[in-house]
Amino acid sequence: MNIQKELIGPVNKSKTVTEQLIFFLHGWGSDGNDLIQISNLWEKEIIKTTFYAPHGPSPCAQNPSGRQWFDILTEDNEKMYTELDHSFSLLDKYIDEQLRKYKLGKEDFFLVGFSQGTMLSLHASIRRKCKGIIGYSGAFLEGKLPDKIFKNDILLIHGQLDSVVPVERMKKAEQSLMGMSDKLETKVYAQLEHSINEEGLFLGSEFIKKRF
Repeated sequence: MNIQKELIGPVNKSKTVTEQLIFFLHGWGSDGNDLIQISNLWEKEIIKTTFYAPHGPSPCAQNPSGRQWFDILTEDNEKMYTELDHSFSLLDKYIDEQLRKYKLGKEDFFLVGFSQGTMLSLHASIRRKCKGIIGYSGAFLEGKLPDKIFKNDILLIHGQLDSVVPVERMKKAEQSLMGMSDKLETKVYAQLEHSINEEGLFLGSEFIKKRF
């Protein structure tokens, strides 16, 4: 499998100065072109911000035209977690490169994930400090914890009707991360499946604006 050594993906640059960054992390079988579209809505409210949406480092196991952060189909949990950790290493480097480009501090960014991208975002949430993390329709993958835990503000948003990543996975993530976060908020939408709705996008935007 062709695994990229560096992350690349679409960028939506601030029309003025850049004082913070937002990184969108896509779901399994998609790529950065999917979530970067959210920036077209958010840029009207979230000013002085440049948005990044890197592609996962390897082709999707079931959809070669899409990308993945790790192989979610494998039954080898150790292999899955190793790939997740590798993706975090690439993301960590990618974030630092973009922060340096704009001469920003190491914490001047948000992570916004969907599904598998949320799994990576929550993996990152205890490994480096940032302004906040938003996870749509995702979960927290249990594994070896880092020697030092970083605590961040986290917002988890999920659909009650999600059959891809059941809402119970979000509730389990909430329990796991409660003691490893500064502030953890959740929102469940009764009629939502495995998707992001307008209300969830508004909630995410407000979460970020309060921390800018």
